Amino acid sequence: MKSKTDQLDFDFSRPIDFQRNISLDTIDNCISELIKEDKNPLLKKHLKILILELYYCWIESDMQFLTVSMSKRGYKSKSRYNPNNISSYLIKVVKLLVKNNLINFHAGFYDPRSKKSRLTRIKSSKMLINQFEKVKLLSTQSINHRKKEYLLIYNKGKLHEYKDSYNTQEIRVILANYNTIISKTLFDIPNLESKTLVRGDNKKIIISPFSSVFYKKEIEKLDEGLIGGCWWNKIDLHLFLNVKNKLTINNQKTSYIDLTNYFASYLSMISNSNVSMQQRSFSSVLGYDQLCYLIMKGFRSQTPTSFLKSVYRERKKLSLQSFTQNEINEAIDNLIMKNERLQTFLYKGNDIGWNFIVSKIFFKLVSEIINIKIPVLLVRDKIYFPTDRESIIFEKLEKILFYELKISNFKLHAEKASDFNFVKKNFFGRLVNSNIDFSKRYLDNKKLFGLE
Repeated sequence: MKSKTDQLDFDFSRPIDFQRNISLDTIDNCISELIKEDKNPLLKKHLKILILELYYCWIESDMQFLTVSMSKRGYKSKSRYNPNNISSYLIKVVKLLVKNNLINFHAGFYDPRSKKSRLTRIKSSKMLINQFEKVKLLSTQSINHRKKEYLLIYNKGKLHEYKDSYNTQEIRVILANYNTIISKTLFDIPNLESKTLVRGDNKKIIISPFSSVFYKKEIEKLDEGLIGGCWWNKIDLHLFLNVKNKLTINNQKTSYIDLTNYFASYLSMISNSNVSMQQRSFSSVLGYDQLCYLIMKGFRSQTPTSFLKSVYRERKKLSLQSFTQNEINEAIDNLIMKNERLQTFLYKGNDIGWNFIVSKIFFKLVSEIINIKIPVLLVRDKIYFPTDRESIIFEKLEKILFYELKISNFKLHAEKASDFNFVKKNFFGRLVNSNIDFSKRYLDNKKLFGLE
């Protein structure tokens, strides 16, 4: 019989966030009750960040682990990405919590045969959870340090201690203001009861109320970047096809603009040719989202054989598990292989940068509307926004698309995302049909974001 430990999902974890606001008094009473000994300032600071992160981690999901490094090399206290100056002293605090039976501890390891390593996983013990249950979370705002970095610049996979310039400072200000809006925005799926979504590769995504948007760039390619950081940025194609018409902003009717409508225009621009694609194909196998994804996969592949093998392996991720290989082959042959305009790109082993241009367009839109505080959110290559702000979004986005994709004489079209009834009911209406579309989880999140 398998032990309880064998069934734990250690991949269902997230790293500790050193950029939290530890001046909040949310868990101060909890710390005072748990740790009776005198606390020096260094101990208090590191204890605060760890207990606070364990609390947020537990709020997100009681099945989720927090990953921590038990090596001094895992800490850089003077980094701009570490405004609380958290050091390897945290290792001592982890051991203190283990000693006091406040956390469940699962040591990290390195497997020399597979050359894979796993950081230590920790999770709140029942004793600590009992204290957390006494804490009332009043808001999702101000949980991050006021100097939190939302612009992440990497150098060969490691965070780079870049020097500020006019450009980086402008980006940081826009991101900070945008994240203030996000902290007040409920982006959710009203009829979903679970706190988690499961992707096509079986990875879990928590619908977390604590969301921060980052703009990630490489030091050698500062003109390119990717928007990420929030739970909705982790949605894969399989999940998106299931939830795209259920995603909702602030309990209001929500719409989205599909940037893949301009995918052919982008290909035409970068190839100096006229690439055409049928946006609404008659294929019973491939929808347009799947078609665009597969085309880009074909660009990144080296050969037709390796391309098709990767498609078969990812059948669930592509939501193609109900089709045979022959059906998939026929759809790919008709819609991709026989499109002569695509031959310029296929099997060259190149990423053509579509995700970068999508992030760039979205960031420009955010910078245009930041002062009027409209919540817009990027999910894959779709931009979600409140339906009643459509005219403003269209006005700004038309100019951006004209500049970035060199297209004119086009008309933007928005798809309706949320199909829920958001009309406030009178007293008698509530007796007949009270929140019938909404899950308990969603109703709890509404209260947390003050949408009652």
